[in-house]
Amino acid sequence: MTLVLIAGGVVWTQVVQAGGSERIAWQDVTARMGPVLWPKSVTRSFWKQQQLTRYLARTFPEGPPAAPRFDFTRRKLILVAAGPRSSTGYGVEVLSVREADGKITVRVRERSPTLDERVEARETHPYRLLSLPAGKDVYVDWVGR
Repeated sequence: MTLVLIAGGVVWTQVVQAGGSERIAWQDVTARMGPVLWPKSVTRSFWKQQQLTRYLARTFPEGPPAAPRFDFTRRKLILVAAGPRSSTGYGVEVLSVREADGKITVRVRERSPTLDERVEARETHPYRLLSLPAGKDVYVDWVGR
C-alpha cells in the first residue's frame, strides 16, 4: 500500500491487491471538492462532468458547491457521504478497494469518535470523493451498516 501527498491538497493514492483480484489504483480527491454539507447519507457514481454538475444542482438548489473539473475519459468518481453528524469526530474511512470478476468493491466504514477524544460539538458532514478506473461496475460496502 502506498500513500502519496500531492501539492494543492492531500490526495491519497492506494493500490490494493487481494487474492485472485487485480490491483486497483484509486485516489481520494475529496480535497478538490472541499467542505460540503451533504443533507443525507449517499453513495453515488459519476462518469460524466454533466452528471456531477446536475446532481449538485438538484441536491443544493439554493446554491450548489462548485463541481471540480475532472477528466472522465479514464476515471469515474464515487461519492460516499455519511450525512449530517453532531461533532467533528466523525469521518468516512476507505478500508479497501478490490476488483473481482470485472467489478470493483469499495469497503468503507463510518468512523465515530471515542469517549476519550476531544471533539467540537457542531454539525459536520463527513464524506469521501474517490477516483476509480472507468468502465467497471462499482459496489460500495458500508461495513457495520
